[in-house]
Amino acid sequence: MKKIFLFIILLALPLIAQDKNENTPSFFDDSEVKEYALKSIIVDGEVENPGAVDLTSLPLHGFPMKNLTYGTDKNKFIGAYFVSGYSLFNIINTKKIKKANEEEFKPAVDLYVVVENDKGEKTVFSWGEIFYSKNNFDAIITKTVGAINPGKMKIKWPLPEVSQVVCSNDAFNFRNITNPVKITVKSFAGNYSKDRVKETYSPEIKIVKGENNFVIKDAAGTETRKFRGISYGHGRGWKGMDDVEGFVFASALQKNIKLDMDEIRNTILCVSAKDGYRATYSLSEIINRNDMNDFLLIEKNGATDDGRFNLFATPDFFVDRNVRSVEKIEFLKIK
Repeated sequence: MKKIFLFIILLALPLIAQDKNENTPSFFDDSEVKEYALKSIIVDGEVENPGAVDLTSLPLHGFPMKNLTYGTDKNKFIGAYFVSGYSLFNIINTKKIKKANEEEFKPAVDLYVVVENDKGEKTVFSWGEIFYSKNNFDAIITKTVGAINPGKMKIKWPLPEVSQVVCSNDAFNFRNITNPVKITVKSFAGNYSKDRVKETYSPEIKIVKGENNFVIKDAAGTETRKFRGISYGHGRGWKGMDDVEGFVFASALQKNIKLDMDEIRNTILCVSAKDGYRATYSLSEIINRNDMNDFLLIEKNGATDDGRFNLFATPDFFVDRNVRSVEKIEFLKIK
């Protein structure tokens, strides 16, 4: 009787099994893969021995991604892909940094990276989202790409003709410039205190955006979020655990100032305090995220050592881009 029952089950299995595309070990292994002939890229700017980097000597990193173009009225879905390529982390890490302002401000948190293609188009990344984040290898120059086609629909996503810069954390493809040929490392230029300032409290945040100045006096009405962070500094190590609740930084910015979507590709922000401490962030990593791991603006009542507004870099592994007592936020559009 048991043998008859087992035989009936085995006969029924094909009837209840998923289709072939849904029953494979990987959704990424059944489509054409396009490979790009990449050999080298120039790394320039504030580095020792600027020049070409041999890409073929570097490891490949890969991840699945969705390619989505932003539209004022309607967004356009380009396709889903599995990409692999050379990370900006590994490329830049072949060079030793030589900061132009090292004597004045030694931490690397005020650096940013400009990626330029063969047409002169540029996109930007902050130093922190490459070297201080929890995901160091999610910004790459693609070496291979394969489409992740839906198994139940007759759709084959088009494969890009040329290599691109892609970032797995980006919601929209603002930064996906093609045929990158040069990477330039720069430090954010500005006027900051060089002295130890004891009183760093600032009751409001000054926004400097081109010729326009704004002021954030409060973030009331902005979305709030709770976050538990394990704090580890790049220099001094373990700092304990933080349970914080704050305003979503992107929402606070968008509530107080008008942001141009076209600026996301090539705009860097520098957030600073009265004592001269500052850190850079790309506008994209702040408002164009797809992982809900948003920066938080912590507001404290009263004049404390931490100041009224503290910026908490939730996406980072290191806490070095946390800025206490934020006084000023400067926008720089790279042309």
